Amino acid sequence: PVSSSVESSTSGRAKRSRQSPNQPCATVSYTVQMHNHRVCLLFVAAASLGPAWPVWAKDRVTEAQARLLACRAAQADCYRKLAESVYGVRITSETYVRDFVAESDQIRSAVTAFLRGIRLGTQRHYEDGVCEVDAEVTIGRLVTTLKEIHATHYEGRSVRSADFESIRQTFKTDTLRVTGSGVPRPDLPPDLPEGIDALLPPLPPGYVPPAMSVPMIWRTAGPQARLMAERAARVDAMRRLLEQVKGLRLNSDTLVRDFIAESDEIAARADGIVIGAYQVKRYLHGSDLMVEVTMELAVEKVVRRVQDLHAQYYYGNKISKAQIASIKTRLERKSIRATGSGVPPRRFISGAAGVDLEIPEWMEDRLEAVGEGTDPEMDTAQGRLRAARAAKVDAGRKLAEQLYGLRIAGATTVRDFVTEHDEIRTQVEAVLSGAVTGAPTFTGGIARVRVSLPAVSVWSVVHQHRLILQRRR
Repeated sequence: PVSSSVESSTSGRAKRSRQSPNQPCATVSYTVQMHNHRVCLLFVAAASLGPAWPVWAKDRVTEAQARLLACRAAQADCYRKLAESVYGVRITSETYVRDFVAESDQIRSAVTAFLRGIRLGTQRHYEDGVCEVDAEVTIGRLVTTLKEIHATHYEGRSVRSADFESIRQTFKTDTLRVTGSGVPRPDLPPDLPEGIDALLPPLPPGYVPPAMSVPMIWRTAGPQARLMAERAARVDAMRRLLEQVKGLRLNSDTLVRDFIAESDEIAARADGIVIGAYQVKRYLHGSDLMVEVTMELAVEKVVRRVQDLHAQYYYGNKISKAQIASIKTRLERKSIRATGSGVPPRRFISGAAGVDLEIPEWMEDRLEAVGEGTDPEMDTAQGRLRAARAAKVDAGRKLAEQLYGLRIAGATTVRDFVTEHDEIRTQVEAVLSGAVTGAPTFTGGIARVRVSLPAVSVWSVVHQHRLILQRRR
């Protein structure tokens, strides 16, 4: 077939020289014949290569898809860390940006819009398939934005506009920096700011994600380890869900947290507010044995249960049933979500053969601290609330001492690591701000509050940053 094509091509050239009156048509005919000749030669070359050619093409496509998926995951992780770091910024001794955002969906949407406007840096790809992306925002811009949001949407009295200026004093640098990392995975991490998925690169054309994506480290640990870690993550998510509910505002002076503290009967039954939550997402980390589970609860159920507690056990007149119903107007969404972390028991972690991880003994533990507080007017509802808030601040300080004293490797503690790498300090502070607060108890004129958080949340921040430092070297 090749020789006949060459002959027809030569014949075409001879005809072209004799067809001067119709030169354009002859040129087109010659071009088509030469194109057929090249196609035929390529076909012969591909046939001589056998099956190697399509495999090579497939590998190139797979490599491009992997880089795109890794970049997508890294950008999502970067936005999530930005949100965690911003939410973990302390405004006052009692309030974080996380608490400020939880008060209404208007504030939450404004902070989310600010996060979406932060530009990400250029991605870096490594030989092991990991992609990294940096992002940064100046503290001045953060403070200015929060003050604008406060002036526009805030309805309470506990946070003043001037309080945001104290944020500048808590940072050693003028810039908040984070680094997101990702591997070629189709799923995205939970707790992404609203609308971030639209900013991420789309999935490759024609890409069909696997029905169940289980990283190799979890396949090594086994299904029982994964199920036990998921169970622990669900429990943690339920605690965090209740913490979000406690941060909802009822009126200018009162949060749901204050309502719960008004009565021992209400405090004892507060956990029932989140009954009925269901799992909507699961995320398995590929670099360590940690799983994150996201639980969701309808706002309508929250309002109904708080109203039931109000009707049965509330004897004051400061909070009305109508104010509880106003939660639905402050929240533009129909449900509340929270994500918890969990790890399998230590015997499964140590038995994960082939997994090269430095696992600290405390990773499976839960950090807890009890704070105490009092007030001259403990016999009044307001005095009890002030004492409970003082106890929470005291408990947070004690919990921070525990957290920073955890040993990472050898004699190095979390405090040492944070001091050496200031860019992760805000992420560690974000972990502290997400600690779960228990119901206050009042005995002998003293209020006591227990706060807790899973140690794996601390390890996740430290471990991921250590991996980033290793790649940069």
